Amino acid sequence: MDDLRVVPVVDGRGIEWFIAAAHRAQSGNPRWVEPVHDEIRLMFNPRRTPFTRENAVQPFVALRNGEPVGRIVATVDRRHIAKFNDGSGFFGFIEAIDDRAVFAGLFGEAEQFLKARGMKKARGPFSLTINHESGLLVHGFDEPHVVRTNYAPAYYAGHIEALGYAKAMDLLAYVCRVAGSDLPGRVARVAGSRGAPRIEFHSLSLWNWGRDFERVLKLYNDAWSDNAWATPLSDEEAKLISRLTLPVSRPSWIRIATFEGEDVAVAAQIPDANEALKGLQGRLWPFGFARLLWRIHVRGTRMTRAPITGVAKKWRNTKVAAFAVSGLVARSIEDARKAGVEEIEYSWMLGTNEIALNSVRSLPARHTRTFRIYEKALR
Repeated sequence: MDDLRVVPVVDGRGIEWFIAAAHRAQSGNPRWVEPVHDEIRLMFNPRRTPFTRENAVQPFVALRNGEPVGRIVATVDRRHIAKFNDGSGFFGFIEAIDDRAVFAGLFGEAEQFLKARGMKKARGPFSLTINHESGLLVHGFDEPHVVRTNYAPAYYAGHIEALGYAKAMDLLAYVCRVAGSDLPGRVARVAGSRGAPRIEFHSLSLWNWGRDFERVLKLYNDAWSDNAWATPLSDEEAKLISRLTLPVSRPSWIRIATFEGEDVAVAAQIPDANEALKGLQGRLWPFGFARLLWRIHVRGTRMTRAPITGVAKKWRNTKVAAFAVSGLVARSIEDARKAGVEEIEYSWMLGTNEIALNSVRSLPARHTRTFRIYEKALR
């Protein structure tokens, strides 16, 4: 007898089911890299995570004959509702075996949770917001699963669309082969020409990390404020991200461009920690953390990801901004080249942002992956 139940996660046992559900769905896929279990436990602990404490966040797990076979999270983000007033709740963290009934059960519970809180639409996947992992992989299944991005088998999209969800927005990833880019040379020639604005570039370090991360946060919130569904990161949330990010980052790969003492633009490049997480099965203790750090900071990674390149609103569409961004990107390519990195993934970019897409194509870079945001009216 097939006993399929979808239950809310309310305790530690439920979180372990939640973790196991992803492993059950994807562990046979060689491309998928299992997320760190301790980060999952942290994320859904309201005492330790400000977003979970301040918003309505409910994970669900699908159990078949007592075994976890799928999971989902329903979220009502109060900052999103206050800014957009569009009645949209979110779903995310979707993982499940290839079974329509499991997907239907998970989405049914998530939708009921959102409707009970007055939501008129369900949108996602977001883990947990657009400031984190966003979109479902719908193109590029044979490409690497890069750090802080989604990986999903092709059947996920089919099951989600069968439940009435339709495309709301695509997010794109492009990859630049470091050895094939002549951007640093082009930028150096233009920067040395008459009339070029004098842009200064400031790198973060371990010693100034706390102070300058606040500058990065301010630039990030300003630069992305007009993007689709963008909501600002709170100081508390940013501090948590900073704490989780620092051990696997190279601080000098995060730079701020300034003009006449004013912050104009920011760009960040991070090692592909997913390369270093392969084989650890999401466990950092007792030896996984040391292996992770060695693989990132000693051996190095083949790929990096550039998740942030943004310009303060005041400076958009100016000559200063153009020189600032080109200088930041050129320096990121030089950093990668010196570290022996082969490829940089620029992700993600809105599928409608032709200015950003044309800029990254000129590196040159090729389109490798597409992540889709889905939406459905709740009735």
